[in-house]
Amino acid sequence: MFKTLIASLAFFLSAEVCNAQEKVFHFHEEGEKQWNYAQAYRSGNLLFISGTVGKGTMEEAVTRVYDTLGKTLEKYGLDFNHVVKEGLFTTNMLAMQNAQPIRQKYYGTHTPAATWVEIKRLFDEDSILEVELIAEIEKQ
Repeated sequence: MFKTLIASLAFFLSAEVCNAQEKVFHFHEEGEKQWNYAQAYRSGNLLFISGTVGKGTMEEAVTRVYDTLGKTLEKYGLDFNHVVKEGLFTTNMLAMQNAQPIRQKYYGTHTPAATWVEIKRLFDEDSILEVELIAEIEKQ
């Protein structure tokens, strides 16, 4: 009976430790809370980063988006080498393809899984690019 109680207690405590590791990060807390989202959410060893948007020319948008994503990764002690999945949404795929060398500077030789989609518009109608990431906190 005592061993069962200890085992149950150990399981409960380990579950609490895992729950305590879930962390939320806000860049603009007031606006994010208004729309019920966070810039990043950690669950276990995965970090889910919300879509980050860019405006202006595609070159400006790509630079702004990946700079912001890099800052979010840094908050967790990570960089683009920890990214395992990228979702990219743009209103102009040709312009994004031409701006690919800018994006590549952030990843170097690292090649995460990726999905790129051209869409009619983004939430903010002036934005032309949105990128979301999933990063692995403890590289396997």
